[in-house]
Amino acid sequence: MTEKIGILAIGHGSRLPYNKEVVTSIANNIAEKYENVVVRAGFMEHCGPSVEEALKAFDGTGVTKIVAVPVFLASGVHITKDIPAILQLDPETQKGSVEVDGKEVPLLYGKPLGNHELIADLVYTRAQEVL
Repeated sequence: MTEKIGILAIGHGSRLPYNKEVVTSIANNIAEKYENVVVRAGFMEHCGPSVEEALKAFDGTGVTKIVAVPVFLASGVHITKDIPAILQLDPETQKGSVEVDGKEVPLLYGKPLGNHELIADLVYTRAQEVL
């Protein structure tokens, strides 16, 4: 059986619609660019779907593994405590499982965006845009 990977893009959430639009657009862009994955977006607070609701949205997709990736720049309380608690991850391994279509599938947890060369390139591009 071949693996079918799900990606859960986790955003902070905001009362302002722009935050949700950005994270949802990122999730949609991943899905369009990488047709071999199923992507869902979930949010910590102020808007939906919640992380739990987004996990349930993998039902019917046939995913065999899910990777939750926070769409945050850096670690904070949400990254280190809140999200792992919601996902019910093992504190030692940062891994867990979730039921999808009545089957337990592995749930892995990625790091925030962080200090990555692509982020630096994007900041430089944004600076060039206004010059």
